[in-house]
Amino acid sequence: MKNLRGVLGIGKQIDSPDKKRNFNELHFTEAASHYDIATRAMSLGRDQAWKRHLVAVLPEVSNPTCVDLASGTGDIAFLLAERFPNSNITGIDLTEEMVTLAQDRNRFDNVFFTCRDMAETGFDDACVDIVTGSYALRNAPDLGEGLHEINRILKPGGCAAFLDFSKSAHPVSQSCQYWLLKCWCGLWGTLLHANPTIHAYIADSLKQFPARDDYYQLVKTSGFEIVSSRLFYFGMLELLVIRKVS
Repeated sequence: MKNLRGVLGIGKQIDSPDKKRNFNELHFTEAASHYDIATRAMSLGRDQAWKRHLVAVLPEVSNPTCVDLASGTGDIAFLLAERFPNSNITGIDLTEEMVTLAQDRNRFDNVFFTCRDMAETGFDDACVDIVTGSYALRNAPDLGEGLHEINRILKPGGCAAFLDFSKSAHPVSQSCQYWLLKCWCGLWGTLLHANPTIHAYIADSLKQFPARDDYYQLVKTSGFEIVSSRLFYFGMLELLVIRKVS
């Protein structure tokens, strides 16, 4: 498979759903080997604390069925297993490399990993109690389709929680955030992969993501109500908790 080395103009590589899906498959295949190191480094060591907070704010549910989108190496899935020991948890990811890494780390009998697209999860309608995602929805090839799929598989009143970078509506703030992430994440792409594109992609994917208020509006029109929101990382990261409207 072609890798991303030398790819320029990331924005043009992700300006349609098909292009973004293909780019993400290449991107996360190459990023997988150092993904955990990168997320710890780029978050200044706070990544695990944010993920623990995501799981902690989920509602108490007896024996829930949980789906973790863009599960990566399995951090959220494993935290869900600790919080809900009698649950059934499936982590899905677009790339086989990430799924393999997660399976190798898995020590829980109730956690399973599979290679699937977050917009085509393969689950039945209204069969899931909890959906989670860390750095997931920003990478959806089509955000509207991703939210529709989450709504489809969640039971009425089911909960979803997402941790991801968040964009201010103010143009100056957007520009500052873009260049900060472009340089900071590109540095770690260079150090870990000799390729700044690998993690500088975060800035470009956020550039194409809706600003916070527009994001909220899309969430609501997709059949959800917003339960809570909390910002981290100098306001650049958000934990958003939503509930499917019954």
